[in-house]
Amino acid sequence: MNHPWIVESREQPWGDYGEILAFGMTRHLPRTDAGELQLERTGPFVPPVFMSGIDDLLVRGPYRRAMEDLGFAGIEFRAVELARIVELDWQGWDADDDEPAEYPDSGAPEDYILERPHDPDLTAGIGPVWEVVIPNWRGAEGADLVRGLPDTGCIYASDRAGQWLKEVAAPWIEVVPNPRLE
Repeated sequence: MNHPWIVESREQPWGDYGEILAFGMTRHLPRTDAGELQLERTGPFVPPVFMSGIDDLLVRGPYRRAMEDLGFAGIEFRAVELARIVELDWQGWDADDDEPAEYPDSGAPEDYILERPHDPDLTAGIGPVWEVVIPNWRGAEGADLVRGLPDTGCIYASDRAGQWLKEVAAPWIEVVPNPRLE
């Protein structure tokens, strides 16, 4: 299948600080014994579709159903454990400012999450988050999403998957032309 698009995490305001706030972390903790990613992030806001860690594509419940209803080929879904969800409502901060409205005490972006307590009530309100399990491009004939080399952050999309991601995830996901096909 032709994959004219590359799916990437969209750059966020405030650099690494904005990325941690918007996307959280999936590579700080190991996968569970069941193979699930462990997501650590701020809430209550969680994007509907986003990339966390190096190249983990995550979707919330309604967007998983939409992907299933559209019949995207070759992908599967695996539950994500909401391991540490902390309250920090940063959505009202001015994205045009050069700096975030506040910094963690340590100055390290991940400490927006690690310095705050896990909030079980907030976690329950977020609802399920799913990892989109994407096959490696070798042997993934007909798949709408495929991975390049592991841990490179490079996900290739078919035209219909790329167009759908452009429509539903534009603030968080960037879909750019695949330079190998130009």
